[in-house]
Amino acid sequence: MRKLFWLGVLAAAFYGHSRFVFSEPGMMSWMQKQDQMMLQGEDGMCDAYASDIKVDLRSQTARGETQFVGGKEELCEYLKDASAAFRATNASVNNNMELLSIEPSGFPWLSATVKLRQSTTVRMRGLPAITEVADTTTVVRRTFNGREIASIDSSSEASLGQ
Repeated sequence: MRKLFWLGVLAAAFYGHSRFVFSEPGMMSWMQKQDQMMLQGEDGMCDAYASDIKVDLRSQTARGETQFVGGKEELCEYLKDASAAFRATNASVNNNMELLSIEPSGFPWLSATVKLRQSTTVRMRGLPAITEVADTTTVVRRTFNGREIASIDSSSEASLGQ
């Protein structure tokens, strides 16, 4: 009987932790922290990406469509280059994330599919503002250390402002 009790307590704790990890406030603050680290080029910005991550980023501009497909190594190099460019040009970045949905996997909730809409405006001195609106689907997995991003699929449109 005692073993059954402790098994129930363990199952309840696991369920409670899952509810917390994949809750809207918990997930949004974690995603915003990851985004901020990436924009600032902080050390450890790639720590949240799984070693087997699959990335597919598509961007539509007035000049046509560009696509980035790769894994962790390619993504980290891409992010390092982008954050270095932002710092070198002293760009101002305004980022707004809107959580569309979180769909946990079936029991035992080891992953969740997170859908976001992100609007980013980049301003650089002497150039028109660039606004990009992206719809992103991200798969986040639970790990012993917290969470990791297993895949990113994003489609965006970028335009020039005044």
